[in-house]
Order: sequence, then structure tokens, then C-alpha cells
Amino acid sequence: MTSIDPGKIKPGWTRSQGTTFFALCVDGASRKIWAGGDDGAIAVFDGANPPKEPIARWTRHENYVSGVVLARLAAGPVIISGSYDRQLIWWNAESGEVIRTVPGHDGWVRRLALTPDGAHLVSVGDDMLVKVWDAETGRLVRSLSGHALQTPQGHVSALYAVALSGDGQWIASGDRVGNVRVWELGSGQLAQTFEVPTLYTYDPRQRKRSIGGIRGLTFSPDGNSLAVGGIGQVPNVDGLTGPVHVEVWDWRKPARRWAAGAEGHKGLVNDLVFHPCEPWLIGGGGGGDGGFLAFWKLDPAPTSDAQGKDAFTGRRVKVDGFVHALAWGAAGSELFSAGYRRLDIWPLT
Repeated sequence: MTSIDPGKIKPGWTRSQGTTFFALCVDGASRKIWAGGDDGAIAVFDGANPPKEPIARWTRHENYVSGVVLARLAAGPVIISGSYDRQLIWWNAESGEVIRTVPGHDGWVRRLALTPDGAHLVSVGDDMLVKVWDAETGRLVRSLSGHALQTPQGHVSALYAVALSGDGQWIASGDRVGNVRVWELGSGQLAQTFEVPTLYTYDPRQRKRSIGGIRGLTFSPDGNSLAVGGIGQVPNVDGLTGPVHVEVWDWRKPARRWAAGAEGHKGLVNDLVFHPCEPWLIGGGGGGDGGFLAFWKLDPAPTSDAQGKDAFTGRRVKVDGFVHALAWGAAGSELFSAGYRRLDIWPLT
């Protein structure tokens, strides 16, 4: 039986900051934290002996830092970051010294992911490309295209999310209109594609613009399922007034397994993670009534009501400020979150 009880979860460590953080990575052993923010800096925190302020701030990006990963390379550990300034930067994880800067995308670098063996970095950007890099050298291995440059209404699209399977074999990417594409990393071949249109709302009358997209995307630990998250249909595209919406898919078929909300909360799921060894899916985000963590228990499997509609609701934990990124600590015993002017560590057991 799982030892996680969402009703009892409270942050064990919180740091309020003047910066909104969009990206996060953690060394599970040392509990060292690297967080990328809207000030263009990477803030470094000691999560084992947390100070009120960062122990270091690395500044080289010219705008929002929206992706950070920790890579353990032959020469030593490095942090790789991506930004609104379109650049990828390799940093010495201890000193903060810049090792290399590489032009990343022709557009905002939205998210980064690292293969489990640390050999390859995967990035997505607003040029609607998925790029695979040699993490050791910074060399571009291949560029994967297929996401549409424009929405069906002729507006500029965006590529928000990327995920890697636990065996490092599969890349998944998700865009503004709810299109998911799965690629084989080794060959670059497209393996599957499916749509989650509920996560995209377009206002054709008053605003003539849209909101939504796939913001959270993650593989299950066994690699057989993909969880996608964002915001459901929105009555007013000027606000986050739609319901939290998450779906889990058998991506190989493809077939939707279930869909769910979070205790009636209206808002956007910004990130999703499966627990590495317990039957839980966890999302972080925010909306009209504040930030949240949401917990969906997957064992027993979610069910539907008599009419075949989804009757599965996640348990929501309120957070003071939107959550933008999640990361696991050692062995899944604690969850790290970063967001609007705060960092939190959540003991789960």
C-alpha cells in the first residue's frame, strides 16, 4: 500500500524569492538545487542546509531561463540551461563557470530533457523543432520536424513540452494545439502521434486568439503510458478559468486510458511527474484560485461512471503561488517544486 497521503502533505522547506522560477533540477544525493528564473539567472541553493538566499547566482542568459538539467559527464557534472534568448549554455556544476554556449533554437527554448545515461540532451523551441544534442560536446545530432508552425486558425503555434522514456529510447513532444508526437531517439523516426484537443481553446469572435496547449508531459516508469496536462476548455481566453485537465494515454495504440481534473480547481497544469516507484501521478500549476499540487492515485486503476464519463478526481494541495516545475529528490521520498517567487521541498512519506 502506498505511504503517500495528500491530505497530510506540507512543505518541509520553503524559500520566498523576488524571482519567478520556470525551471528546476536537483542532485538527489546532495539536495543541491539549480533553478532558472525570469531574471535570466540560475539560482543555486543548498537544499541540505538551506539558506535564506541562494549560495550562488549564475548570469549569462539575456532573458528567462526556462530549462535546466544536471548532466554527469566524463569531465564532471555540468548544468545545461535553455532560455528565451534562444541559447543553450553548459556550466560547470560546482563553479558556475561557462563551458560553452550554443545557439539552440530559432525561437524560445521552452524545455530540456536528458537521457538517463546522460549522453543526449533533447530540447524543444518555438521554431517547432525537437533537437537532439550530444551532451558531452554540444554537437547537434539531429533535428526532428513535424509539429505545425501555425495553429489551424493561422496563428503562431508553440512547442511547450518534451519528455524522455526511462530507458532513453523514446522522445515525446507536445504543442499548443494538443498534438503529441513520439519519436525513436536512436533513429529519429516518428513512432506515433495523437491529439488531445480538449487542452486547446480558441476564441473566434471577441479575442480571435487561443489559450492552452500541452504544458505537462511525462512517461510512466515502465514507458508504456504518457501523461499529458494543461487546462480544459476555457470560457474566457483572457484568464485561466478552465478546469485542470490531465489525461493518460497508451501511446503505442494510441488510446486514452483516463482523464481527470483536480477537485474542481480551475487552472493550468505546468508540469507532471509519475512517482518512480509508487502508483501516483503528480501535477503542479496554478489558476484563478491560486497554485496547486494535484495527486492522482493510479492503483486501483481509475474508473468511469455509468454513462462512461470520467469519474476520477485528483486530490489538490494548495500552494501560495503558481507552480512551474517539479523534480524528484532521492528515491522519490521528497518532491521539489519551483514557481512564482518560491521554492519548496515536499516530504511525501
